[in-house]
Order: sequence, then structure tokens, then C-alpha cells
Amino acid sequence: MKQHLKPTWKQIALCVLFGLAAVLGVYVETLFLLLPAVFGFVWAAWGGICCAVSLGTAAAVLLVCFGSTQTLYALALFAPASLCVGCCLRFKKPYRTAAVSAAAAIAAGYYCLLCLPSLLAGEGPFAAMEETLLTLADAMESLGREFAQAGFDAAATEPIVELLRAASLLAPEITCIMIVSCGMAFGLMDVVLARRMALAAKAQLKPMAPFPLWQLSKNYTIGAAVLFVSALLVLLLKLNNANAVFVVAECVIFLPLMLMGVCFMDFLTRITGGNGKLRRALFYVCIVMLFPYSAIFLLILGLVDRISRLRRRFRPRDDQGQR
Repeated sequence: MKQHLKPTWKQIALCVLFGLAAVLGVYVETLFLLLPAVFGFVWAAWGGICCAVSLGTAAAVLLVCFGSTQTLYALALFAPASLCVGCCLRFKKPYRTAAVSAAAAIAAGYYCLLCLPSLLAGEGPFAAMEETLLTLADAMESLGREFAQAGFDAAATEPIVELLRAASLLAPEITCIMIVSCGMAFGLMDVVLARRMALAAKAQLKPMAPFPLWQLSKNYTIGAAVLFVSALLVLLLKLNNANAVFVVAECVIFLPLMLMGVCFMDFLTRITGGNGKLRRALFYVCIVMLFPYSAIFLLILGLVDRISRLRRRFRPRDDQGQR
């Protein structure tokens, strides 16, 4: 049976401080997306009581400072993901499970933050994003007129205004890309950070394979096929926001493959001779410099890796965990 952890007063005091730090997320939203790493570490290393203290403190300070509505939206961003990360680490579930559940929780929280207010106001779920883009376009157009009155060339603002107005027509797709991408990126990041902090606190965790040997689930292909067919049916039936649904399916299918492409390339630079560190550094620099074209390259690499299964033949020497 799992040994119950009895928290010390020092740990409880630190948990209260972690909870108080959540108030900063109102000003720096990224902090909310990193809190699952902190609270997940607390549960994994110090137990569920400490995690409850941190979450309770965070909820209380947010409620006092910003009211119930802001508190609910903030908690939706980090509380479920914190529980997912902490539970999976504490009970030694597969890291894939932790990352997927945290990503889904963060994405759901982001949907509540970006889309739920519009729905409650009786509008479409993506009305807020469309209004934001149009407001930015109007602001840029007004800035261009001020430049013209001051004697400057206002032509530079015209392409930006046109781009923002065109983007407002794609508000559902843009919102969905933001939700899914942030959910998957921060879900994985939170698991990795929480694990590192828990190991530093001498917690007993499930081993993890090194980055070059990370793998997708064996059921990924079936799940991706079902998701793609479902999204395609929605698109063909021309249901509401069908394009947005299809974009979500694309992100869920392709982003993990792109990650596997990065792992595969990192793996190849390690097993081949020569200066592997230099080649890895050049590879990552090229990914950043050539984006978004590098995304296609990574997707192809991920498909090649998935088909060839080359990396599955290798096992880590010191760490027999699996991703």
C-alpha cells in the first residue's frame, strides 16, 4: 500500500507561500500555466494534504483579491491540471498519462477562460477573440491616421490592419490553435518540471526514459485515425464551427508527431559519430530560424520514426523508465 506522508510545519508553510504566489498569475497569465508543476510537485513529494493547502490558499487569496468570477476562471486554468500531475506522479502512473491528462485539463481551462464568457453573454464561443482582433485593427488604423497627420508615412500600418481584419474572420481557428497548443506544451512542461522538483526533494518516482527515447502510446495510431475521421465527418456535415473542430484534430494529431520528430533527430545526432552536441545545437537553431517550414520537416521525421520504429529497439542504459 502507498505510504501516507505526514507533512511537517516547514512544508505546510512553503505550501502556503506557493498558494500565495498564485495571485501573481492575474498579472502574468503564464504563471497560472506553470502552477500545475509546483502543486503537482507538492503532492508527489509531500502528499495530498500539502497539495490541498496550496490549492486552498491559492483559491482563498484569489477570491479575496479579485472576486469569485476571476477566481473560478483562474482555478479552471491550474487546479485540475495540478491534480492530474500530482496524482500521476504520486501513484507512479505512466508519464504519458500525466502529460495527456494535464494537457486536456489546461486546454479545458483555457476554453473556459477564452470562450465561456462569450457563451454566457449569449454570443458565439469565439466572439471575444473576434472582437479583440477587430479592436486591435481599429487601434492600428487610428495610429496610422495619427502618423499621417504628423507628416509620417502611414502605409506601414495598412498591411497590419488588413492582416488583423482577415485574422478576425479566422477567430475560431486561431482560438482553437491557441487552446490546444498551450495545453499540450504546458501540460508536458509541467510534468517534466514537477518531476525534476520532486526528485530534488528525494521523492520516489517512476523512472523516465531520456528525451531521445520518448515514445507515443501504441494506441496513438488508432486514436489519431478515429479523431481524424470524426473531425472529417463534422466538416463534411458542415456543422457549427466545423473548421475549428478540424483544426483541433489537426493539432492533436500532428503536434505529438512533431515532438517525436524532434526526439528522432536528437536520437540520430547521438548515435552517429562526430560532435553530437554541436549538431544538436545547430538542429535546434535551424528549427527556430526556419519555423514554420521546419514544422513540416519535423512532422515528416515523426512519421518516419513512427513507421520505422527504429528507436523502439534501443533501451536506456541507466534509466529503464518509459515515456
